[in-house]
Amino acid sequence: MGYEKTSQRERQYRQGSDRKQGQLLPVSVEDYVSCDNPARVIDAFVDSLDIKKAGFTKSKLRKDGPKGSPAYDPADMLKLYLYGYMNRIRTTRKLENECRRNLELIWLLNGLQPKYRAIAYFRAENKKAIRLVFRQFVVMMKSWDLIGGQTIAVDGSKLRAVNSKKNNYNQKKIDRHIKYIDDKIEEYLKQLELQDKKENKEKKIKVKQCLEDFEMRKQKYQALEKQLKETGQDQISTTDPESKTLLIRGQITEVAYNAQTSVDDKHNLCIDYKALNTNDRKILSTMGARSKVILKEESFDLLADKGYHNGEELQKSKDMNITTYVAPPERKHNKPIPTVEYYGEHFTCNPENDTYTCPQGETMRTNGSWYKKVSRNSTSLVRHFKTKACRHCPVRHLCTTSPKERGRVIERSQYQQAVEENNMRVYTEKEKYRRRQEIVEHPFGVIKRQWGYDHVLVKGLGKVEAELGLIFTVYNLRRMITILGAKELITRLLSFFGKFRLVISQYFRLEINYNLFQSVILS
Repeated sequence: MGYEKTSQRERQYRQGSDRKQGQLLPVSVEDYVSCDNPARVIDAFVDSLDIKKAGFTKSKLRKDGPKGSPAYDPADMLKLYLYGYMNRIRTTRKLENECRRNLELIWLLNGLQPKYRAIAYFRAENKKAIRLVFRQFVVMMKSWDLIGGQTIAVDGSKLRAVNSKKNNYNQKKIDRHIKYIDDKIEEYLKQLELQDKKENKEKKIKVKQCLEDFEMRKQKYQALEKQLKETGQDQISTTDPESKTLLIRGQITEVAYNAQTSVDDKHNLCIDYKALNTNDRKILSTMGARSKVILKEESFDLLADKGYHNGEELQKSKDMNITTYVAPPERKHNKPIPTVEYYGEHFTCNPENDTYTCPQGETMRTNGSWYKKVSRNSTSLVRHFKTKACRHCPVRHLCTTSPKERGRVIERSQYQQAVEENNMRVYTEKEKYRRRQEIVEHPFGVIKRQWGYDHVLVKGLGKVEAELGLIFTVYNLRRMITILGAKELITRLLSFFGKFRLVISQYFRLEINYNLFQSVILS
């Protein structure tokens, strides 16, 4: 009966081979990696790069290793990292383990098994080199006509830092902690006085220990408060000092980095990235300038959401011949206007004679003087427009609450024209602006939702940028495999080997100033 049941089960399910049976395995590791395997794409991609031009440093030697042992080839270390990030293996210890058991990595690295310290050192010490690898890849994609260069979308997304909220402090939080400690110290002092009267020595010793602990904690917060005042910062992170508390959405905050990226609309390929520890408000023109250097285009359309809407940034972009499509935020009226009909947008600007016309048809003029207006994060120059007709206007109570002798005043910023032109484009070309989401949200959707890269593993802006470089290089490789197919991409990479180095050198030497490239792109 037992034999019959076993035979029946063998007929129902597929059976593996006998572990003890001798087998003729493939004679080469090459046979284990298929011809369209992404590992082969990585191998061909790195071999096509000018590693020396990128400026990679050698991997750090092991202290406990044999003296005089050679360092790892930067090309091999780059292949390891690209493979790891493509397969969601980011930590150096996991990468070390994969080098011993993963057949694809054994093939890719020719059997090399670097230790986790050497792996970590490579990423930490080659920040600019990783960025230049990304730049070389962008040049390659552009030479294959995969980047249009006519419409670019910019966006940022917050990646959680290696620093908990608990270890991030501002003045308000420090004051709260110090107040709590002062209250507890006062409470323990009262207990100490009570124990003195009762002559309870054991209890008295415990109270004194608690007092000493609270005093040490108070000194810690006082040191943080001193650091805040000396540096002029509004917050301090103790684990990763360069990380900051950023607004994620609504009122939700997180200690994070702001990953900026510029994406071309033709195939949703990333052409640039940058790590920030601030919000999006002051970065639009910088990303536009960097894109202009990368694309070598005289002009292009730049799409961004309302977080980037800033008069100064829009003016800078306009001066660089970049056409912006940045959604205007909801209008905020700082001073109370009695009725909606008399909000500032209902006053008509007349550029030809430099005046405004109010809803009652009165002409408002300026004395030509510029006044400095200071907001929380910026300073701008404004001119004031007003009219004497306000003093006797029959609807004055519907328009303003300012004193009679002052009347209604309209402020016009030095950047107002650039703001109005941008807003008009967004309102009249809504379909074009709507494309922003499908262009620039795609990379972050893949990276954060599919791959789970919603946090960084390293500390400091420089190292975070290196990690972003690896992430976005891998994203572009994945997109290229989707667009061209693995075999076609490998064929192009192999045929481009050698030629590509000439293209890179011509790109740097003839068509743009390399020093300008270094100052703009590597900043």
